[in-house]
Amino acid sequence: MIYEYVYPKSLKQFVKNPSHESLKELLLTNTGETDFLDFKTKWTEFSKMAKHILAIANSGGGCIIVGVNQNDEGAILLTGLKEDDFLDKADIDNKLANLLPKYLKYRTEDFQFDGDQQNLSDKRFQVLIIEYDPKYVPYTSIIQRNELRYGAIYVRQGTKSLEATNDKLVEIILRKVQSGGSGVNEYTLKEHLDQLKELYEELATQKNTDYAHFIAELIERKKERIRHLLDILPDK
Repeated sequence: MIYEYVYPKSLKQFVKNPSHESLKELLLTNTGETDFLDFKTKWTEFSKMAKHILAIANSGGGCIIVGVNQNDEGAILLTGLKEDDFLDKADIDNKLANLLPKYLKYRTEDFQFDGDQQNLSDKRFQVLIIEYDPKYVPYTSIIQRNELRYGAIYVRQGTKSLEATNDKLVEIILRKVQSGGSGVNEYTLKEHLDQLKELYEELATQKNTDYAHFIAELIERKKERIRHLLDILPDK
């Protein structure tokens, strides 16, 4: 998967190659939560977890580390998970299955450190690694439950997962388009038409949401761009 936007370097290395060594490096050099990283002391209500997963997936991918506490001053405590708080991965998948879009990919990895690891001695952690796939973003909430609002698009803003503003939606779409390879101002007619087709396909999957209206607006703008490229005057 694509993790080109993820930072810092230790986080990118971990999500691309999750191992005890790369997690150790991430935990011992980390400076706090970001758009791509969230900490949880233990597993919380799963609709809240789903909101964070959606936000991270829309923001570029990353992970949620369970077993780490970040206090109000930003200090990080590597508390680890107690045995009773360490969940079976199948149970985690079952709890999240009906809360997330089927094309959103994630996985849970278990880590337990032995007794000779600096500040991590005999501690265990679970990590949700969340993929970024420009083909399917933005992911929308598929259910109305607790903190989840049906049809909402969540993004990360520092330490929080919030509904996307219009500016953030534009950023998501531009990132999606740019991941296709061509520069925004260098598209051929075929590339413009392919993008228009993709926008129509995206609109067809949406119900009457703010996002659907946004896509409809992009379609009109793309049609105008194609007319300009072909030097076609608008109908009077």
